[in-house]
Amino acid sequence: MESHTAELIKQAAASARQHEDAVRGQLEQAGRIREFWERLSDEVDSPASLLLTLHRSGPVLDQLRGKNEQLLAAIQAARTEAEVKAGEAAKTFIWSFPAAIRDAAISPDKTSRHPKYTFREGFIRLDIDDRAFTARISPRDGQETTVGLDVPVVVQKLVAEEARLFRRPFPDQLLRSVYTAYTACLKAERVGDAEEVPLRRLVNRLAKNLNRFAADEFNVDFAQLIKSGKVVIDGMRMHLNHTRHARVGMLLHGLEEGGYVGFVSFKKEEQRNDNQPA
Repeated sequence: MESHTAELIKQAAASARQHEDAVRGQLEQAGRIREFWERLSDEVDSPASLLLTLHRSGPVLDQLRGKNEQLLAAIQAARTEAEVKAGEAAKTFIWSFPAAIRDAAISPDKTSRHPKYTFREGFIRLDIDDRAFTARISPRDGQETTVGLDVPVVVQKLVAEEARLFRRPFPDQLLRSVYTAYTACLKAERVGDAEEVPLRRLVNRLAKNLNRFAADEFNVDFAQLIKSGKVVIDGMRMHLNHTRHARVGMLLHGLEEGGYVGFVSFKKEEQRNDNQPA
């Protein structure tokens, strides 16, 4: 093939790639705009959530300026109305929220006081910002989520988080997964058997080994495993050691009084002598 023809083909291929990238970018942008309008449509009756969406969607709104001022004015009117309604709802949140969570069969911890609530012995935290009309939901060792301060929205998110953490089937292979991750850590660190491994390092290894892993769910499940007493696998018993450093260890659900669990090891289970008195 002549060099001129080959060069034309290469240029055409490069041009096609550039066109594909441009179209893909336009498609992604169109998807973001569609999501914005769908979300806004769903939040017409949730003023605080609508305000939060508008606050997070500056780039989308910027595209309307100079192109569709009528629609931009409508959004501004919706924002103004939402600010009034959200302000009114924020003032009554302290009374309306307790009734709503009671109807949803969720109980806050007795130590909860507005604007700070906790659930499940402090495992789930809810922080209210009356001025910003937002609610921040933070599971221990989990991902923090901020939602608009609309009572139904806050309750729905709390119900979902509580169910995700505490209403799942117990993972039967958890001890096996922990032991596998433990041995992998020993091998990676080139240390001998039965050495202690930092729990956080073990968690990082589990996150790599498992297709789906959430540290807050592991916290709940690992605590349940420990409380069950079923911690022997392949003749090896799991042992725990504590730490004073919060960043190093994990405060396990229901085992908070013992402090932060910082280290895990597996040691050969001692064989019981049948003649040994109980």
